[in-house]
Amino acid sequence: MLLGCSVRLQSGSKMVSVRLLREDEKSVEVELEGLPLAVMNAIRRFTINEVPTMAVEEILIIENTSSMPNDILAHRISLIPFISDIDHYVAPEECTCGSKLGCEKCTVRYILRAEAKDEPITVYSGDMTPEDQNTKVKPVSPKIPIVKLAPGQRIEMELYVRVGRGKKHSKWQAAISSLYEPKEGAKDKRILYVESIGFLPPKRILLEAAKALEKKAVELEELLSRELAGKQGGEE
Repeated sequence: MLLGCSVRLQSGSKMVSVRLLREDEKSVEVELEGLPLAVMNAIRRFTINEVPTMAVEEILIIENTSSMPNDILAHRISLIPFISDIDHYVAPEECTCGSKLGCEKCTVRYILRAEAKDEPITVYSGDMTPEDQNTKVKPVSPKIPIVKLAPGQRIEMELYVRVGRGKKHSKWQAAISSLYEPKEGAKDKRILYVESIGFLPPKRILLEAAKALEKKAVELEELLSRELAGKQGGEE
């Protein structure tokens, strides 16, 4: 969709319109018209909680002689956002491998080794090395500081990057989003602002949120159909 262009669809007696107002590498703004406010807000919430992204879920600490405790070090690493390849990886609970460590369909394995010799050093996200050098799943920036090591201190660990969603933990939160009224204050019109944290392009986040909402609606319809069919059969 081009900037300033809109897509209009007939939904019952109402015309639903989506218009792209602004976009760049980090954020996107779209104007939504003709949808119930609850649906618009659901899309906003889904951009935060339901879009799949990738982050470090499990850490095996082999050695840590730094001044930072294991739990704090692991927490810092887990909050590093990764460029997410959700077309080729699935969440562990959706994978058929049955392995606790995961497989090539649900896990990207990284190694982090660093040691300070005669001078203090800072360990960065770029010091994490993927087992598969060709993987697209990488930290969004190689300059995220992890820990400082004094001379003689060393860390070594294995990192397991997996797919998750913001509703499970905020480290998988895809974006920050807001929904507000345009200046003209039309009742059935809102502007949705989505700013990507870096896992996915902002437009992809919007599309994934819409797909997740559609999936939830289909699941609800199926549950209601089975429940009502069961009730009707019992009455007969």
